[in-house]
Amino acid sequence: MMGSYLVMIGILMIISGFFLIFTASFDGSGKSNRGDEHTSIPYGYDFETSSQGRTNEVRGGGIIMLGPIPVIIGSDAKSTRTLIILAVVLGVLYFLIFM
Repeated sequence: MMGSYLVMIGILMIISGFFLIFTASFDGSGKSNRGDEHTSIPYGYDFETSSQGRTNEVRGGGIIMLGPIPVIIGSDAKSTRTLIILAVVLGVLYFLIFM
């Protein structure tokens, strides 16, 4: 009985993930941080720094769970550390549910 609930939760999570990716693709479809072709760019303007003084760099990572064994991919130390913690939590949940 519990197995059928887990299967249904898994299917719903996959469908919701596809839905989130689909809706997120419309979020920034028409925006550009470089300005349009008719605006003048001031001398010495740095595209790497936004108007608030923060850098516009992309950071992230992912976990591929092969059973209880995690494969962790990260672009920087902070996101990799966060993913390691998440992988340990997922590993413990795996052993609690299936063992």
